Order: sequence, then structure tokens, then C-alpha cells
Amino acid sequence: MALHSFPRGAVVSNSSGTCIAIEKDMASQFVGVIPEPEEAVSRIARNLQLVYGIGPVREAGLKEEGYATLFDLLSHEKWGQGARPIVEALERADGWELLRYGVSGLDILAFCAPEEVVFLDIETTGLSSTSALFMVGMIIPSERGLILHQLFAREYEEEPAVIEETLARLADARAVVTYNGKSFDMPFLLRRLAYYGREDNPHAAIVDLCPPARRKYSFSLPNCRLSTIQTMVLDVPRDGDIPGSLIPGLYNDWVRTGDAEKIIPVLDHNELDLVAMVDLLPLLI
Repeated sequence: MALHSFPRGAVVSNSSGTCIAIEKDMASQFVGVIPEPEEAVSRIARNLQLVYGIGPVREAGLKEEGYATLFDLLSHEKWGQGARPIVEALERADGWELLRYGVSGLDILAFCAPEEVVFLDIETTGLSSTSALFMVGMIIPSERGLILHQLFAREYEEEPAVIEETLARLADARAVVTYNGKSFDMPFLLRRLAYYGREDNPHAAIVDLCPPARRKYSFSLPNCRLSTIQTMVLDVPRDGDIPGSLIPGLYNDWVRTGDAEKIIPVLDHNELDLVAMVDLLPLLI
């Protein structure tokens, strides 16, 4: 069966097949969004509670004794051993390892160059373990500014090609910024990789903006959905946007009919979510 013509982008080929790739230059620049490395290192080093067994009370006591940072704690007879691997990871700027010890994902961004940060949002045919991934949207900084990438499967059979193109674009990433991505986007992507027998999982640190956004806005907003934050905090209207719950049905209609009116709102919804993440990030740092 012939594939439907697609209203945007171009067909790309890889070893897994073909899919649609859309690229769009965004107006904004990725300036002043990532925390300064010196600030992040100082903030991490002052958090003695990163060491297993140190809670708020013990941390206060240690600081009264003169152990103000993890570097100071290296000389402590009891806690020095626990502090050492964290300090070593900090000196290596090892984001993966620092996340394991509980360092905030927002601070991990300080160790990345702008082009090593990818904002990611996926669209799927549902939430179950048998649902398919039909679209991956990314915003990636470059010398030209922010570039929107959207990878789209015109048929269910193009999912493997979308996945392969996604992995290629994530190859140089040290951090992937998501909204609720630790709970949904990344586990879903990893399940689809496993389904196709792929072992080339992304090795970037996952930075999820949802938990810090909830801490900051849960008492002042009716909910902390990204669309709500974009309209009520960022003051960006989402006129004509569709609810996420309609997206699986719209995609299935597109596959059946090839009607562009069914899929354009999905592309626009994905772009709005990605732009919201870029705009939200500096408010959370």
C-alpha cells in the first residue's frame, strides 16, 4: 500500500526503513538557560546529605564542626569514605554518576555544552506496554540557534526508523530534558528499543522538569500540566491546541485516511510542549 503524502518535512532513510524528518529553525537562542558550572559545583558541594546516612540534623551538626562542603568531609574519619566517590564524580563532571547520588538534574546541566542538551517529547498510540511510538520531537541547540526536529512514522511499520533516527540525534547528548520523562517518555522509548531487540540505549542523563515544577507551582495552579504552566506562568496562549488524550485517535485516523487535518494539530501540540520546556527551564534553576 502506498504511503500517504505528508504535509511537512522530508523522507529520510536508515537501516530500519524510512520515516519523515521535519527540521525548523526556532526564533529563540539557548542563552542564559543552563546554570553556571561554578554555581552548580558550589551548590552540590554544600549538600552533605548526598552522602548516604547524612540527614538534615547530622548535616547541621557537621557544618557546625566546620565541614561545610563535601570536599571538607573527605578528611572526616566516618563520612570521608562516603563523600569520596561523589567528589570524584563531581571532579569528572560525571552527570550519570551524580544523578545516582541524588544531585538535581537541573545542576547536571551545568556540566553540558548547549549542543549537548536535547529537549525531548514523544507521541504514542496509547499508554499501554503494547502501544507504539509514532513521533519523537526534539529541540536541539546549534550554532544557528534552537532547531526543532520532529520524526514521524507515516505508518505503524515506520516506528523502527523513527527510533533509529532518534538515537542518531541523541548520540552526542549528555542531558535529555523532558517533562514527566522519567515516568513516561524515557521508559516508553526504552521498552520500544527492547521490543525491537536494540541494545544501543541513550547514555545521556535524564533531566525531568516535572518534579521541580510541581514543587514550585502546585499550590498556585489548578494543576501542573505543561500546557497549564505555559498559559498561566509563561503567558503563552495555546489557541487551537488539542488535548493529549485525542492524539492516539487522530494518528490512527491519519493512518487510515491520510487526512492532513488530522495530523497537523498533533505536530503543533508536540512543538508547543517542547517550546514550553525550553521557556520553563530557566524559571526552575
